[in-house]
Amino acid sequence: MKFLMLRGQVPQDRDPQEIIFDYLADVDDMWTQLFYKLVGSNDWAEIWYWGGTREKLFNHNFVERWSLSFEKIYEGKYNFFTCHSPDVIFCRGGFKEYHCVLKRFPKAIKIYYGAGTRFLPQSAFDDYDIILQDSPEQVKRCKEKFPKALTTLFIKPAPDNLFYPLNGIKKEYDICFPADGRPSRKGHDFIYSTIPKHLKVLNLGFPTRHAKKPDNVVSYRVLKPEMPRHIQKCKIGIIASTIQGKLSGDSCPRTIPELLACDIPIVVLDELEFWLEKYITPMTGRLASRENYWETVQDVLDNRDEYNPRKYYEENLSLNHAATFLKEKIRQVMKGE
Repeated sequence: MKFLMLRGQVPQDRDPQEIIFDYLADVDDMWTQLFYKLVGSNDWAEIWYWGGTREKLFNHNFVERWSLSFEKIYEGKYNFFTCHSPDVIFCRGGFKEYHCVLKRFPKAIKIYYGAGTRFLPQSAFDDYDIILQDSPEQVKRCKEKFPKALTTLFIKPAPDNLFYPLNGIKKEYDICFPADGRPSRKGHDFIYSTIPKHLKVLNLGFPTRHAKKPDNVVSYRVLKPEMPRHIQKCKIGIIASTIQGKLSGDSCPRTIPELLACDIPIVVLDELEFWLEKYITPMTGRLASRENYWETVQDVLDNRDEYNPRKYYEENLSLNHAATFLKEKIRQVMKGE
């Protein structure tokens, strides 16, 4: 089979060098690692970004390609999809820049995953065969709007090449709060205004302007490959993304599987859109409201040894599980089931 992933734009909010890798084993992007899991030895696959210039052959049949625009990607230098049609196109987000590619290959199976504010396919192109969602409510809304598509909940893994338990790391903090402070939806205002003073907290991400950081919170950003080591300085993790209008906030942030993969139990604010039964179990952590959030955090801290998130992750959420899930959905569409 021939696979094409439309990954998005080369980063504009940070140094593009952060996503350039020479070896697939070092790539920190979960979507790249997951996409590679779909590819058999006799298949061909490419991942495309717009907004830059780069061509990297990671394997004999797996290419990452950047172009200034997807409309120009067919001009000049030969690429595989100049002469061949993909069997499957996976769209990470429904950006208008994708539409010229999607319309060029009408017979390809088209997969959509948007998440958050983009959980529904965007205007101008919505002819997708498979639509992946993070929560049951998103599935319901999507099926109402796109009844012909196969809409399903999606297993979101971590990059397994990076996120796993490490030995010899001292637990310096009670809580890991891995959240980018630039958007307001990540919950810094709630966490920073209510956190008990006796807890030591590590916030990993860009600083926030939406709330004043308490003295018992240490905040800094590290690059993705360094995240596991810093996450594991903490005993448990918290996710506090908040509602901002009807289904317009976060949905299943990548930090959930990343924490679990690192064997860190979690407490999730109940305002988050995600597949609750898949990620919160007696092995992984707890769900909590604003009213009982810190009581729940303390309980998970006090009973940390009763949880086994890494085992649950390996058995239910890994890249292999996610790839097997996607392959089955593709098979269903190909067979007309």
